[in-house]
Amino acid sequence: MKHLPILALCLLMAGCWETSKGVKLGTIVKCANEGVLIKTYECELIRGGLNDGSGSFGRSFHFTVPSALVSMASDALESQREVKLSYHQELLTLWRTKTEDNSFADSIEFK
Repeated sequence: MKHLPILALCLLMAGCWETSKGVKLGTIVKCANEGVLIKTYECELIRGGLNDGSGSFGRSFHFTVPSALVSMASDALESQREVKLSYHQELLTLWRTKTEDNSFADSIEFK
């Protein structure tokens, strides 16, 4: 019972520690509504040359998209246009994502 307040504090603070911020350029190749109990929009960005089928495939980057950016991510997926993704990563998230590195989109801009 002594550890219950500590556990409750950890649960309340989940998602409060931002560990990094950044920008990536690439093409969104997946955007899906995933989850069993809590649904989130999970997307995948390929950071490589996909223009006109000539370039090599780069590494993929998985991230969670907030509901306000879902339509922009879907448009980018359908049009296969290159986007500039601003994102941040959080140390601990218990309910908001399935991605391994806890990355969350802050903004999406067409290039």
